[in-house]
Amino acid sequence: MQFRFKWAALNSPYIEVSVLEIVILIGILHCFALGFTILFSKFFKSKSNNPLGYTLLIIAVVGLNNWFWDIGTNPLLINILDLFLWQFLYPVTLFFFFVRNSVQKSKTLKSYRYFYLPFVLLSTLNIMLSLSINFDLFILPFKTIDGYSFFYKSISLLSVIFPLLMVYLSYKQIRITNRPVQKKWLFYLWVFTSALLVFGVVLESYRFLFSEKLPLTYLWTFASIFIYWLIYHGLFQFKLSNDQFEIRSIRRKEIAVSANKPAAKRSHFDSLINLLDTEKIHFDPNLSREKVADKLGISSGYLSQIVNENAGVNFPDFINSRRVEEVKKLINDPEFNRYSLLEIGLECGFNSKTSFYTNFKKETGLTPREFKNK
Repeated sequence: MQFRFKWAALNSPYIEVSVLEIVILIGILHCFALGFTILFSKFFKSKSNNPLGYTLLIIAVVGLNNWFWDIGTNPLLINILDLFLWQFLYPVTLFFFFVRNSVQKSKTLKSYRYFYLPFVLLSTLNIMLSLSINFDLFILPFKTIDGYSFFYKSISLLSVIFPLLMVYLSYKQIRITNRPVQKKWLFYLWVFTSALLVFGVVLESYRFLFSEKLPLTYLWTFASIFIYWLIYHGLFQFKLSNDQFEIRSIRRKEIAVSANKPAAKRSHFDSLINLLDTEKIHFDPNLSREKVADKLGISSGYLSQIVNENAGVNFPDFINSRRVEEVKKLINDPEFNRYSLLEIGLECGFNSKTSFYTNFKKETGLTPREFKNK
């Protein structure tokens, strides 16, 4: 099916654009919007997120460039954008996103800056070659047909090798990430982006072998799906994980202060209270009776007995009660006002939204939102 619309800048008053190409254009525009949102919105703006925002903007520029070439037109702006070899830039910015979110030190980040050199050097050569061909401003040493062919063949080959290298290095960064929720999200993002890069590499390999450029319609269809996934699922989960990490960092300071306080000889129940107050073991969503019993050097059955005798409830209810108390403290602390209630609940040890809301209402008679408003 074909749609027709006017394009005043062209000699022909109409160009034909398929439904699929319109969908791809919408995806590219969403990519622009999402990139700017990540870079400038209060909700997502951070040093960790910035490389992802830059990556999306670069991908959107590349997508717009290819979209115009695929429909058979090339406005001046597209010709200018085509001078830069973007395929050597967005794999680097994406790699920096994985580096920043694997909790690397700034000193380590600086050591990776040389990855930008291929984009800078090759784009400069490409611009000089274009100016030499179109305007005869200067003569390049390889200004021959064979020289041009060798240069662009080399670009095609490097366009295959370089993204694959960055995919591999990005995966290495994910493996050293020490935040479980973050690691899962980053891995999904890596799978999506790697699939896109590999698809692009396959197309570039065809161009290198047969000197023919294939349409990128299907690549950008897949890229559009990725953008929609990133908008409606990925970024919420990513912000949730990042905010949990920030909450945890703030709470660690309190834990460190508590742990340094001298502890007198205690009974087993007092020792349990000490673990909760100093080590905050209830912040672990996978905490079990067996884990706590091992820490105390007693059996899990005896642990249940002493909790029931001293607190009058079973072990899970006792732990959840302590988690609710922690949540109440954070809700009342102005320092945590910018975080959502769910983020606070998950960081205090609840493993799901349902568990958090159910136990909070059981303890207080109110939902977290009602408690905050009250």
